[in-house]
Amino acid sequence: MFETYLFSDEWNQEERDNLIKKVVYYMERRDLPNQIVKPQELVYGEGGTCIGYTYRKPKEDLISLKALFQPKCMEEKQLNQTMLFQIGFHVLELILKLSHMGIYPGLIDLSYLFVSKERLNKEVYLFHPEMFQAETIPSSYPWYPKDMALYEDEFDLFDREKQAVADAKLLYKILTASSKGNVKIPPNPHNKDDSYLYWNLLSREWKEYFLALGTCKVEYEDLKRRMEDFFDREEKQPARMKAEPTFQKEKAYALITILRQPEKSIQDVSRELYLLQEKLEFHPKFDFDQGFVLGNRHPFIKEFCHYKKEYRSQLGHVISEYSYGETLILAAEMMEKALRREKRPSVLFVILDSEIKNDKIFHIGLKRLEKLKENCYTKLVLVTTGNWKGEGFQLLNHICMKGNKE
Repeated sequence: MFETYLFSDEWNQEERDNLIKKVVYYMERRDLPNQIVKPQELVYGEGGTCIGYTYRKPKEDLISLKALFQPKCMEEKQLNQTMLFQIGFHVLELILKLSHMGIYPGLIDLSYLFVSKERLNKEVYLFHPEMFQAETIPSSYPWYPKDMALYEDEFDLFDREKQAVADAKLLYKILTASSKGNVKIPPNPHNKDDSYLYWNLLSREWKEYFLALGTCKVEYEDLKRRMEDFFDREEKQPARMKAEPTFQKEKAYALITILRQPEKSIQDVSRELYLLQEKLEFHPKFDFDQGFVLGNRHPFIKEFCHYKKEYRSQLGHVISEYSYGETLILAAEMMEKALRREKRPSVLFVILDSEIKNDKIFHIGLKRLEKLKENCYTKLVLVTTGNWKGEGFQLLNHICMKGNKE
């Protein structure tokens, strides 16, 4: 399906002429990779004046990286670090093809990079090449202050060396799953996306590499080698494990319950959630099916599932209604239901991010937890993001600690 892009009334004649020249330039280039989706034809209005052009819209089975990196979508697709590196590697391969052709896009917008919704890590498509620079006509992508800081001097045109810096920054955005254009290195831990969490997953070598952008020369060959090294380590790890005596982990349930205030920042509780899931993933004895009760309304409940390696659950950024008591009741019922299906070792984690409203429904929730612990032998673990001292906290902490040997 095709759509028409009309020039803005706010543009001056030079801006229109430059974009027309770039549309024609990329329409006429027959050597572009198939993953580059080109404009189709110019559109003319009355009097023969060019007023825009047509372009191919992305198919419904494609999704932009900007949309993919939204927390809700990342959770739905179970996006992990390996998949981010695979996407980044395909982007790098495409950029290298353009570089060998003497085409330097400039600052590529994540909203123009697309992947398949069903096969996220298989192939990358780049739309709107007319936004690239074309020979002596500069790129139409916007400059961001933090991007400008990567370069010593202001300039209009990219060459191979300057493009390499821009592409390293693009890889940084992909590997940290940042949905923003104007991002700093390292990510701000208080951003609404989860880039800071994915930053923590990167190796020390990658962190040092990105932190040095703007002060060290970026080489494409070095970038490619670093990406390949990541996959070499991923592939060799299973081989090493096969050579060692295998240890079958015992299956267990881990239910993570979140107690947080409506409208409050989710950064602290997200960090605790992330760290907890990391511990569960590398537990030496148990292989956990994870479930989540992220609130007291249906959209915040996720049934027990064995998630892929490096899966991290995300939280909705805004909640309007929240009952701690109802949340605990839902958690107890969910765990009881799973244990009726299959008896396993079980742990119920409660992540607390605020003082507790010590009301009647909360006391009912506490009784359900106590019953779960006594009748189902479920271990209760309380994780806090602050120094809470209220009566509700003390009651919950007492039940979680009661009878624990560790």
